[in-house]
Amino acid sequence: MEQAFLLQPLPNLDEGSIAMYSAERRQAIRKLVEANARVSVAELAEQFGVSRASIRRDLNFLHESGLLQRTYGGALGANGVADEAPFTERRVSHLAEKGRIGRAAAQLVQPGETIFVDGGTTTECMAPFLGERSHITVVTYGLNIVNRLAQYDPITLIVIGGTLHAASQTFGGVLAINNMQAYDMHFDKAFIAAGGVSADAGVTNADLEQIPVKRRAVEAAREVILLADSSKLGAVRTALIAPAHKVHQLITDAGAPVDEVKALQALGMAVQLV
Repeated sequence: MEQAFLLQPLPNLDEGSIAMYSAERRQAIRKLVEANARVSVAELAEQFGVSRASIRRDLNFLHESGLLQRTYGGALGANGVADEAPFTERRVSHLAEKGRIGRAAAQLVQPGETIFVDGGTTTECMAPFLGERSHITVVTYGLNIVNRLAQYDPITLIVIGGTLHAASQTFGGVLAINNMQAYDMHFDKAFIAAGGVSADAGVTNADLEQIPVKRRAVEAAREVILLADSSKLGAVRTALIAPAHKVHQLITDAGAPVDEVKALQALGMAVQLV
């Protein structure tokens, strides 16, 4: 369900029910964001008399132009929120949902497979369940993933080295990409974490340092599986990891907004709710 916020009406908008050309509507949306600080897709669609899909396209356009910050169910002013919460906070948020997502993801791993496990707090929840799998190879650039998996003897653990970014607990930079390219790495499955996913904007992330490794993993995998709790659906972050149609399966929790799930499924993405 879309989040609803009380909007202050725009002057001369004739109760907000007149359909407008996109450019005019986007200008009006900017004014609403400035006046209200926060707006919702549901409220905007009702006010302008257009579909929610049209409003999402408007918000994504304005976000990409740097004029507002896209959030689940709506938008904030361009300086309304930080791009991403600190790692320590993200690690304990939506913990029950992430645990179920991690278990479901680990069950997809077959003996003998080589998999890429992204750095992140959701993919970290795969670790205890991966320990139950036998004869698998895990490639990762996440320090938190390394620390969790190092205790399991049946797992061959390959760490993509590079510059350690303490804020995200991941290795990155030129060295990380060079290591992946030098060995021409390929994966049976890539389990990717992201800050946002939407049918329109694709799979996105706020941490630019992680983007090159994530993109390379997506390109090198036979199957791409996105792990994202429901708070990430409909959100758009700073940079693109991959278009939505590049993801074979999304594992998320049952709180995922129905319209976003249907839009992703329409692009051919399988969605597993846990």
